[in-house]
Amino acid sequence: MGRKTGAAIICILCAVFLLAVSCASSPSDAPSSRFSLVRSTETTVETGLLMGTVNYGAGFYLPSSADILDISLLRTDGTTGLVTEISHQRIRNILRFPVQFTVRYDLADIGESDRCTLIVTFYADDAVAGQGMTMLRKTDGGFADAVLTVYSV
Repeated sequence: MGRKTGAAIICILCAVFLLAVSCASSPSDAPSSRFSLVRSTETTVETGLLMGTVNYGAGFYLPSSADILDISLLRTDGTTGLVTEISHQRIRNILRFPVQFTVRYDLADIGESDRCTLIVTFYADDAVAGQGMTMLRKTDGGFADAVLTVYSV
């Protein structure tokens, strides 16, 4: 199996996984149908920080031309199932694993019934060399620290 075919399969599996998670939400997770529109003059943005570590799994090797590690924070809307990227971090010139990261995001982008996923993609020589993902666990202050493992594609 070629690298492009493997990367396509990983992307399809990630999409199916996120769809399954969004379909699994119960009707009790749905927000109240009553709402109001309020004009606000406040412009402050509360920023959340998600910290974590990226490791490598069995069968993955660090190429000599290690280029880019992309980390995407995805939100699955608890009512509509719509998946959107709410934050992204790109780390260049990876020299060794584990890789420590911090992703900043707007706290207002995540609703109470939303579910969040972290996806990591490792590029070498302008091609996808590895991928990994994890579901995030919410805490009172945002999310628990994330640990991801990159596997070869």
